Amino acid sequence: WQSWEEGADHFEGQLLDADYALNNFNWMWLSCSGFFYQYFRCYSPVTFQKKNDPHGHFIRKWVPELANLPAKYIYEPWKAPIAIQKQAGIQIGVDYPKPIVDHAVVSKENMNKMS
Repeated sequence: WQSWEEGADHFEGQLLDADYALNNFNWMWLSCSGFFYQYFRCYSPVTFQKKNDPHGHFIRKWVPELANLPAKYIYEPWKAPIAIQKQAGIQIGVDYPKPIVDHAVVSKENMNKMS
């Protein structure tokens, strides 16, 4: 677990025209830890990206370890069979980290804690 505050602090340090209130509330919103009427709205880091960049161009550019994976696995590389990982020249857990949490599970757990 990592507090949204650490992400907000880092991000704000990169901005030229940071707005404390906007930056912090957006981080709270996206982390699903802002106490407001839509606490049940938790964004999936996988689904959102698949919808906006289905071929993974952004990931391929900025995460070169994943560049050779088929689009089917670009956002969930840990689901790629070992044979596909070998073809792509990557081994999950060695060249690229395994997931820290199962988002589908922990997002529901966190939302239940806030309801």
